Amino acid sequence: MRLIAAGPFPPHRGGISQFGMKLADVLEARVQVSRVGFSRLYPRAFFPGVSQFDPPGGASITAFATMDSCSPLSWRRTRRELSRLGADAAVVQWWHPFFAPALDRSLPPEREVRRVAVCHNIHPHEGFPMGRAVARWFLGKAEALVVHSAADEERARALLPRARILRLFHPIYDQYLAYDRGRQSARSGLGYGDDERVILFFGLVRPYKGVEDLIEAFREMPGDCRLLLAGECYSGAEDLRKALEAPGTASRARWDERFVPDSEVWAYFRAADLVVLPYRSATQSGVAQIALSFGRPMVLTRTGGLPELIEEGRTGFLAEPGSPESLAGAISRALDLPRGAEMEERVAEVASRFGWDRYADSLLELIR
Repeated sequence: MRLIAAGPFPPHRGGISQFGMKLADVLEARVQVSRVGFSRLYPRAFFPGVSQFDPPGGASITAFATMDSCSPLSWRRTRRELSRLGADAAVVQWWHPFFAPALDRSLPPEREVRRVAVCHNIHPHEGFPMGRAVARWFLGKAEALVVHSAADEERARALLPRARILRLFHPIYDQYLAYDRGRQSARSGLGYGDDERVILFFGLVRPYKGVEDLIEAFREMPGDCRLLLAGECYSGAEDLRKALEAPGTASRARWDERFVPDSEVWAYFRAADLVVLPYRSATQSGVAQIALSFGRPMVLTRTGGLPELIEEGRTGFLAEPGSPESLAGAISRALDLPRGAEMEERVAEVASRFGWDRYADSLLELIR
């Protein structure tokens, strides 16, 4: 069997790119895979961050990274190249309707190559003009859809009642373990002592992620707690800085306002005692999958597929989305959970359900 894997790949940064890389790697151990990525994802005027590449400036684009989201000429060229492969199916990443025309016209027609869409979000976190109609058009061309949460399965069935849908767990992101130099090195490098309890928020800072709720909840935490935010902000940065400067917070909180490169991710998770993702809405979270790989307990909100990622009371707690009070209570309870080897063993039991081999085998069974 020969597959086309379509979507963003490194050096484009972000969770979808990391997912595409990991999935293609594990599929290549089983079948032939041809990767097709983007030469350009977002027009610069529409991109709110510093760079679309990691590291900034990016490495040279790999073979078949020929799709330009804004160039129909590149779509036709890519389709011609891919049609010559004689592939059996295309596994295409779906996360935002903006990319639907580029993906659809770059892949061989569905009459030639079957399509399976791996849906990270059925609908985008922020609104998009005609987004629902575009999603129905693009996903309706797929032979099957893969979703990562019960909530997105419901959205997919509401959008396409007759679709063939497979729900799989989003696998863990364990690639950062290769850089791991241990807790002591991480704490020393980030400037934390052994007697401080570090609460980590990691990832791009966007309105739906509820960082404001976390900052407000943190004010209720004991004096030995430290809040560590790590991630580039796409909007509302000034308001967040003001919140962090409030009395009782400023001396205990820190924001590393940048996109953290792969080689440094380990330090944040290894230094943390607790990972908190206060999302106001979500389908699933790649950041939570990093936390699982490092054996970290989590506080998550009751939204999308997040509740499926912990055993409440054992590896973390759940809070109500948009409620700093509920979040503060969940964090306080989570801080009382065991730490060290005992917790890492507990989390490892949960993480074992999210393996890439199981994911790839299920996906190939669907395609065959």
